[in-house]
Amino acid sequence: MQNVKQFAIHVSILCFQINAKTSDLNPSVMCTSKSDKSPILIAIEFGFLPFGSPFAILLIYLSKHIFRQYPISSLTLTIFNCVISGLFASTIVPFLSKPSTNIQTSTNPLLPISRLILISGLFSAFITFSNLSLQHNTIGTYQLIKLQVPPTLMLIEWIQLQFGFNSQILTKEKFSQNYSLSVLLSFGIIVLGTLVNTYSDFYFHPLGVTYACISVVCNALYQAMVQAHTAPSTYERTRFLQYQTIISSILLFPCWSFIDSSFNSDWKIFFGWHVFALLLLCGILAFFVNSSVIWCIKDDAAIGYNMVGQLKTLLIAFVGSAVFSESLSLRQIISILVTSMGCMVYVYTTYKTKERQKRQEQLLVPT
Repeated sequence: MQNVKQFAIHVSILCFQINAKTSDLNPSVMCTSKSDKSPILIAIEFGFLPFGSPFAILLIYLSKHIFRQYPISSLTLTIFNCVISGLFASTIVPFLSKPSTNIQTSTNPLLPISRLILISGLFSAFITFSNLSLQHNTIGTYQLIKLQVPPTLMLIEWIQLQFGFNSQILTKEKFSQNYSLSVLLSFGIIVLGTLVNTYSDFYFHPLGVTYACISVVCNALYQAMVQAHTAPSTYERTRFLQYQTIISSILLFPCWSFIDSSFNSDWKIFFGWHVFALLLLCGILAFFVNSSVIWCIKDDAAIGYNMVGQLKTLLIAFVGSAVFSESLSLRQIISILVTSMGCMVYVYTTYKTKERQKRQEQLLVPT
């Protein structure tokens, strides 16, 4: 029973190590005690971050509801989410404590504008195509294809390793540690489970599957670039999210005005209180989800964020299918169960690995 409790605790902590690692390694975080922090800072670090997964589930359901009930396209919803997230971040940033100027908190506190534009472009692409996937696929298929982000991320990091990209944080030892034989086994289970469902969907719904695959690639590229940027403080991470969402809005607006049919639709729909309330709620949820993504990727490996986050697949698929009257076939149920088992294999492997590392560190401590 004790092992089960420890395993459950590990699952919750693995993705939401909010500030533990940076406080151990960064003196600027250590010099600020909880009593010195503003209420907004404490709320950001310890309030909504553990609810990242519930917020993500609500965001998926709410987006699906909007697509079904109103003539609002995925690109329109993406732009609204980026604008509201940017405004929310801009409102919060002035209340956050800046890192001490006497202590170097980051080797690269502000990304070059070209790299920031590239990250924002990838962010825009993966959110837009993810919404297109949600619009054209069932929730079950949408969530199953999203599970291919971790294997895609592994392939991207392997290519980075071969060509020496991000060599400061990505080494052969770290790559081997992140992608052990057990992790590769979990990937194999996930890919197999997804293929069981997707092979027929690609034949009958090629456009929806194509959107989902593009979203997976852009998502993996985005995470690979985000985890390479050092931003240890809450102020830097919130400012990073602020710039990212604002630039994404600027990049998406020309596409919206020229290629999106909803741009020329009846604008009165956006001024209805119920539509405005739904879009506002969707944007606020998107801010919380995007914030938790950045925190998890920077405090834990991106692969860890993905695998623990995808444990919500069962809940999203089964509950979402019931809510939106999308029947699950036996093939889809088998796929969901198999891929969820692959996620559990990864979490269990990581748990045992960290326990072993902890015991080794205790043995090295002189008594």
